[in-house]
Amino acid sequence: MAATRAVGSGLVLWRPVTFVTGNAKKLEEGLTCLNNLLMAYEDKSAYALCVFSLALGPNAEPVTFLGRTPGKIVPPRGPNDFGWDPIFQPDGYEQTYAEMPKEEKNKISHRSRALALVKSHFAEAGYIFKTGPSIEL
Repeated sequence: MAATRAVGSGLVLWRPVTFVTGNAKKLEEGLTCLNNLLMAYEDKSAYALCVFSLALGPNAEPVTFLGRTPGKIVPPRGPNDFGWDPIFQPDGYEQTYAEMPKEEKNKISHRSRALALVKSHFAEAGYIFKTGPSIEL
């Protein structure tokens, strides 16, 4: 029986916004554009969201895990080397994801929160994994 998975990650705002991704130049323009769109609004709250879903077979109901980090949109700060990190400042921090040391970001990130739920689920469920020429669940 093969397992299927789906993983998604994104930035969620309180209002629908089109966010440009792609090459670095377009991404930089997108970060600026997003800040310009929000300039007229006081509420800059957002949250980073990561979704892991897993189905242990074609007829199995998927199990979904949501990791969420609340924060706000700020003008770009820090290196522009990973997505929207320069414009997302998590609640309780004075730094954007881009400005944080990677170890600190990884401790509080939406991805690490979702992955912690996945790990907990596997630990509690007692799945048995077989390994061999191909990995099977």
